[in-house]
Amino acid sequence: MIKLNAVEKVFRRKKRPAVTAVSNINLTIEKGEIFGIIGYSGAGKSTLLRMINQLEKPTSGTVTVGNVDFTTLRGKQLRQARQKIGMIFQHFNLLWSRTAAENISLPLEVANVPKAERDAKVAELIKLVGLEGREDAYPAQLSGGQKQRVGIARALANNPSILLCDEATSALDPKTTDSILQLLLDINKRLGLTIVLITHEFDVIRKICKKVAVMENGSIVEQGNVQQIFHQPRHQATKSFVKGTELEVISK
Repeated sequence: MIKLNAVEKVFRRKKRPAVTAVSNINLTIEKGEIFGIIGYSGAGKSTLLRMINQLEKPTSGTVTVGNVDFTTLRGKQLRQARQKIGMIFQHFNLLWSRTAAENISLPLEVANVPKAERDAKVAELIKLVGLEGREDAYPAQLSGGQKQRVGIARALANNPSILLCDEATSALDPKTTDSILQLLLDINKRLGLTIVLITHEFDVIRKICKKVAVMENGSIVEQGNVQQIFHQPRHQATKSFVKGTELEVISK
């Protein structure tokens, strides 16, 4: 379980007004569920996501993962705790000088896993994400969907219990987006991972998430069951997302 309690993030800048990116967030994400966070650019969703694994430190409040308060961890303890939280990114963040297999292997190398064990794990992950035959390809030789599959496999290398997805499908075309969402669903069911997914597309949320939180100006303005919110949106921001999704469905 992930629990955020009264979390706030304020960016203080020299000779300029402070910016509150996230304000008084209270959120509970249950173990094993796929939870969506949606908001337009600047809503604070990426900052919120990065506070779960402490890539961003909250100005105040607590972030609890399992029974561990991540806001109290430092140094080696934090690095070890982060190994149980994988993360995938909008623009893949692959090393272009490494093959697909070598990119996937990187977290295992950092963790000093023996080579034979690394190789076996990489082979297992290549099969899991459907990249058989592309192990030796470099990122420049891969499609966008294949790059994201490498990113997903790399995020799973340390056997995490949580997967954070930062706009993971925004750079992909609709057909590829659907294939990546299906992969995330399969991983959730097969491995029992908790998946937290941020996006600005309600259609993505509607396809794979059970629950959703809607963000605007750093705050959560509405949250709950996806189907209920989709059919009965209350806040104006939510209504805007739902209206855009309905128009997209009609145009297909």
